[in-house]
Amino acid sequence: MIGPHQGKELELMLAGRKHLAIFCEAIVEGKYIPEEIIPEKAFAPYVAKGALCRFSRDFLSPKLPYPARYVCFTTPRNEWRAEAFLEMHNECISGKRPFDDAHEFFVGRLLGYEDADIQHFINHFKEARKKKSPLARG
Repeated sequence: MIGPHQGKELELMLAGRKHLAIFCEAIVEGKYIPEEIIPEKAFAPYVAKGALCRFSRDFLSPKLPYPARYVCFTTPRNEWRAEAFLEMHNECISGKRPFDDAHEFFVGRLLGYEDADIQHFINHFKEARKKKSPLARG
């Protein structure tokens, strides 16, 4: 797990300490998305009574074989966070903006992470990409 909120999103949101949670999974025909990946059932009672808001959008990237479903939950009056994330993601998928460090900082701040946590996330994935790259093996 990467990030101090991962796995604790609902608890933090109900305590008023987190205002946006984002979940994502590929949509493969004939397969359901497990609750462990996108916890719809856990969040549903709070969405139903208005304690949380739910947003969902499917994206098809030209680089991936399947569309991906993004589900965002926000606290009331923080819906703008989900809307900003979904719009930014749409611009990145469509090629209007790059998926770069600025993007990661923008999303990280929407999620409520501190700059040091965002930088840790960026560094972690840069290292992971280097290890997977045949060019990095030298």
